[in-house]
Amino acid sequence: MGILFGQCDPSSSVEADSCSRPICRICGRVLTRKLIADVGNSTCSHDIYFCDSCKVGVIAPFPSEEALTRLYSAGSYRMAAGRRFNAAVEFFIRLSRMLRKRRIEKYAVPGAILDIGCGRGLFLDVMQRGGWKVTGYEYDPETAANLSALQGFPVLSGDFALLELPDESFDVITLSHVLEHVPDPSLMIAESRRLLRKGGLLVVATPNILSLQGRMGGRSWFHLDVPYHIHHFSREGLIRLLEGNGFAVKKVRDLDMEHNPFGWLQTLLNLSGVEHNLLYISLMNPTLRGRAFFRKKKKGLILSLALLPLYVPLAIILALVESLLRLGGTVEVHATKQDSVTHDKVNIP
Repeated sequence: MGILFGQCDPSSSVEADSCSRPICRICGRVLTRKLIADVGNSTCSHDIYFCDSCKVGVIAPFPSEEALTRLYSAGSYRMAAGRRFNAAVEFFIRLSRMLRKRRIEKYAVPGAILDIGCGRGLFLDVMQRGGWKVTGYEYDPETAANLSALQGFPVLSGDFALLELPDESFDVITLSHVLEHVPDPSLMIAESRRLLRKGGLLVVATPNILSLQGRMGGRSWFHLDVPYHIHHFSREGLIRLLEGNGFAVKKVRDLDMEHNPFGWLQTLLNLSGVEHNLLYISLMNPTLRGRAFFRKKKKGLILSLALLPLYVPLAIILALVESLLRLGGTVEVHATKQDSVTHDKVNIP
């Protein structure tokens, strides 16, 4: 999940033709259907266009390579190391990583795993303790070097397509809330397939732009996170992308207790007129949120606390309902590598 604040320089953050002719980065079609308009603020605003063929949205204007480098440089996107949230939230996050490990081990025995967008390495630490040979990847070289020194396992960096890793290097590859940040999702999935051994497992999780909370929240939806999320997948769109690149879908999860109930909670607060994503920011480590945060945001936090007794149970109920409708706020897909790539009609489980 991306940090929800930062600077955007419109003068250098778009490609030459992306304002006038937004295109789908998967199929190349020129897009005309605007799903959500004016996301962001007066100095950094984007529209989200939707491809009805791929079932995937894309922001316009589209960030340039230089803008993406700035967005994900060390210190601007996340802390180089250490806790990101308070102790209670960090405990819950680690528990969720252990549950992710259990889900993976339903389909794969301990072997070599690559976690693309490994963050602070919490998930890989859990996997390594469970007997897996772990490798991480982060786009920014400084972030990767800091993490590798801290955790003691290899962390790759740079352009993922240019890493030149040997074919069939890994048994499992994971992209947890990463693909929505990637300029070329098809290339990322194709390269992941090349790196997986025969029958290897790919696990991909993204927000679902056509979820119940996504439709209700609109510009106020917590998981929208523009400009960090440059692609906006639907459940069907993610499955189409994987099956079109030579993967057989084994399991689709529409209920994620780490992301979906809180997505509802923060979205409901945003819709109620509370400052955008205020609760989420308040849970962060003081280094990220600022030590004077609570003093400056007192009124908004009081309103948030007053609404929590109503919104917390409502968020849980809504997360359960949307999952039963296959409209969960986030979707996680487990898929295995097929022997060949076909472009037949996809199966939506």
